[in-house]
Amino acid sequence: MENMLQDVFSVSDINKHIKEVVELSFSNHIMVEGEISQLQKSQLGHVYITLKDEKCSVRCTLWSSRIPNMQIEPKVGLKAIIKCKVSFYEKTGSYQLDIFDITSSGTGKFHELFEKLKLKLKNEGLFETKFKKKLPMYPRTISIVTSLTGSVLQDILKILHRRISGINIEIYGCNVQGENCAKSIIKQLITINKKNTSDIIIIARGGGSLEDLIEYNNETLARQIYNSKIPIITAIGHETDTTIADLVSDIRSATPSEAAEIASSRTFLDIQNDIDDYKDNLKEIIIKRINNLRYDLREKIINIDKNNPATRIFNYFQKIDLFSETIKSKLLSNLILERDNINLYKIKLKNSNPKNKVIELESKLNSKKNHIKSLLVNNINKKRNLLELKKNTIKDINPLSILDKGYSIVYTNGKVTNKISNFKIDKEIKIRVKDGEVISKINKINLLDH
Repeated sequence: MENMLQDVFSVSDINKHIKEVVELSFSNHIMVEGEISQLQKSQLGHVYITLKDEKCSVRCTLWSSRIPNMQIEPKVGLKAIIKCKVSFYEKTGSYQLDIFDITSSGTGKFHELFEKLKLKLKNEGLFETKFKKKLPMYPRTISIVTSLTGSVLQDILKILHRRISGINIEIYGCNVQGENCAKSIIKQLITINKKNTSDIIIIARGGGSLEDLIEYNNETLARQIYNSKIPIITAIGHETDTTIADLVSDIRSATPSEAAEIASSRTFLDIQNDIDDYKDNLKEIIIKRINNLRYDLREKIINIDKNNPATRIFNYFQKIDLFSETIKSKLLSNLILERDNINLYKIKLKNSNPKNKVIELESKLNSKKNHIKSLLVNNINKKRNLLELKKNTIKDINPLSILDKGYSIVYTNGKVTNKISNFKIDKEIKIRVKDGEVISKINKINLLDH
């Protein structure tokens, strides 16, 4: 009954009271030190910041009107000292720090450790491309290391089953954040490598804050990923968040879905197309091989026929017949030649009679005289006509004679020229006209279109 008589406060009353207490306790500006772990800009230009230390975090707001007055630009990983006021928002019962100024107190602890480890592993060559393992084109087994709850695993399975259904998938549960995150992932990587039945390992988790990704900057985890005999794809955090595990893995993907697509780069359709190509190539090779065997067989049959005793005897008979016909032809040819020679000698003897020879010679002599006389007369007439013709021709083609008609002759380098290729800009030329010579210099050359 006493409990029923106690005062009952509304949520608004409590929040109002806390607002008065909190804002009264921090009525003046205060200085707060911490590391900027998250930063988000609104469409209106306001900046919302999460400031944290090793144990706690607090939300801060930097209004757009104050941004131009900031000494430094706020960035994730910056260990900063902010000048602020504590404000309490009654409606949600939460408080925040309103920022008036930001100064740097050095690089944040977590960011500093990240950069230090990153430089160390880089100098050891753990990030070099030449050490990255290539993914198999047709994986038979894919191991997924992720949380057994949540949508990440289901997204990966959905894509893998759609792209290469029937592939063997092994799932290894782990903590995706928190203190035991790195240890649980290392344990599963060791198990998978000892089993040595997987072709690809996917380490995946959904997006999260920078604090959630700290465990993925673990040096032991990085070395375990580097030493894995099986290629590893990492899908950790958002696309803009890069961890040491991402840098040392064989392939870094922005999202778990992208990791699944990379692991199944060759879909069943691609595999089917490859099989069809292999079938076509194999068919072509077999046909080519059969054709070669057929050709070899034909060659062997021909060689066998050539070496067949009956064929060789037949060939010898043919050669004998050929030689016989050749001998007969040569004998007949010789007989005909001898007969022609005898007839020729008879004619020569007949033609060698002295009387006939004298009469023949006299006739030939008279004929030669008349022919020579006729030739001399014709030759003189021809020479006379030719001389007259050449005189007229020389007169007509004399280059100087055309000068009377208004033409001129152009000389370059002392020679008559009629081609554009013989002329050069700024070179002198000589122009012969009817009553003298003109010396000129070339300023411009134009080609005529044909």
